[in-house]
Amino acid sequence: MVRFKFDPGCAVEVNNIDGGIYTPWFNGTIISRVSSNEFLVDYNDLELEQTVVGIHQIRPVPSPVSDFELKIGDDVDVFWKQGWWKGHIKEDLGYGKFRVTVTGTPTKVFSKEKLRIHRNWIIDNWVPPIPQKLRGTEETEENRRNRIGELPDCILLHIMSFLEARDAVRTCILSKRWKDLCKRLTTLAYIPSWDESSFKNFQSWVLSSRDQSCSLRNLTVDTQFLEGEEDLHTLVQYALFHNLQHLNIKINQSLTPKPELLPLILTSHSLTFLELSYRRGKAAVKSVLPKSFHLPVLRTLHLEYVNFVATHDHYVDPFSNLHALNTLVLRFCDLIEDAQVLCISNQTLSSLTIFHISSADEFSLSTPNLSSFTIWKIPIFKKLLSSTSNLSFLQQVNIDGFFESIERCSIFKDASVFLSWLQVLANVKILKIGYSVIQAIDYEHLANLISKKVQPPHFARLESLTVVKYFRQSVSVPEDDIIKVVEHLLQNTTPMPRVNITEIYEDYDQYYRC
Repeated sequence: MVRFKFDPGCAVEVNNIDGGIYTPWFNGTIISRVSSNEFLVDYNDLELEQTVVGIHQIRPVPSPVSDFELKIGDDVDVFWKQGWWKGHIKEDLGYGKFRVTVTGTPTKVFSKEKLRIHRNWIIDNWVPPIPQKLRGTEETEENRRNRIGELPDCILLHIMSFLEARDAVRTCILSKRWKDLCKRLTTLAYIPSWDESSFKNFQSWVLSSRDQSCSLRNLTVDTQFLEGEEDLHTLVQYALFHNLQHLNIKINQSLTPKPELLPLILTSHSLTFLELSYRRGKAAVKSVLPKSFHLPVLRTLHLEYVNFVATHDHYVDPFSNLHALNTLVLRFCDLIEDAQVLCISNQTLSSLTIFHISSADEFSLSTPNLSSFTIWKIPIFKKLLSSTSNLSFLQQVNIDGFFESIERCSIFKDASVFLSWLQVLANVKILKIGYSVIQAIDYEHLANLISKKVQPPHFARLESLTVVKYFRQSVSVPEDDIIKVVEHLLQNTTPMPRVNITEIYEDYDQYYRC
């Protein structure tokens, strides 16, 4: 017979009253062996001091049984008051409910999830035995180990960082080991619930219960509430004071943040990632951003549903002071008042995405290190593009989402404008063009109205050109005509790059992130 080994770290059930056959068994963990027949144990779910108990006061945690039947008269163990108590089934109430007499107490009603077959641990065996075919896991020493409990705090904190804040805080009830662990989290994510007070409770917990000596590296706040401007400002201020590096904040369209909030965020000396979004809505009032940002270590910036005002001479140029910026994403932003030209001026910027900004008359690039450029849902046949550098490091360009109807195009002018875009982007290696763009060019090409004065560029480094067709788009241009348009665009390019026509079934946005 193989004897069960009670080793330090082993999960056990503990009867802490010597000789009490009707006392409950509590979940515990062996801390150390005191003598040949005595052990120091810790109670996982009770606020009790560690206790030395005899070998007859501990037993293994029985293997879970996946399916079992209960009937009137059965002896059972009942999980009640944090322990397993011996009970006796008096009545089957149906729907998984049973009336049970617990030793020394009046009859109570329990669900089947709180019950198990009563067994005793006698000479290294369960009596009655657990049927082999019903054991949830094999009775081995390896399976009895509390694997999660053996992990160091840093690993547990990393795992908890993937949870929403409310779920991470709930882990404090698991055992004494977990009681204060959530207070040291460096990543917190608030996702709204229907409870209007939930954000205030979250903010209150952060300010009052969190370990103040720990930095707060990552904060995500997705607001659905209509009030709480002061709470939001206080929370962000606290986070920035605790060396916040990653901030993702989505603000409800009906909430008007305190005027001090944006200057507070946009002058942070610790942020390396910032995603700022004002939720879309018919009544939404876009927030006006400062004319320039001062975030010395910021590497990634996402802005959505915000307004820009002119810095000088109708130019919007807010990014030139971001000396560490690598990635910039602008979605549904607008230029207001007298602003006309969106200038992306940055010496370190590598990746740029512009999505649905129709209020700018011109886009100006001063980005010598730009590697990836995506522009989507912009009336590119109506807007100008210029650059103060030759974009010699440009690897990939994605142009798509042209939504002007062909009938409204000024044919001669529009073709010239788009060809001037290609002149600016002529150093690209990988070019992806949306089917809608090709469709518009095809309309002009067949009408023989493309300007002879503005020729397609010589793509000196182009390796591949892909025409991207979204599966919902109606096919009105035969593939042969698409090839003619592509040949026209590449007429001055040698050697000829690879050409692909691709139909995709995902969202454009996902495709262009590849």
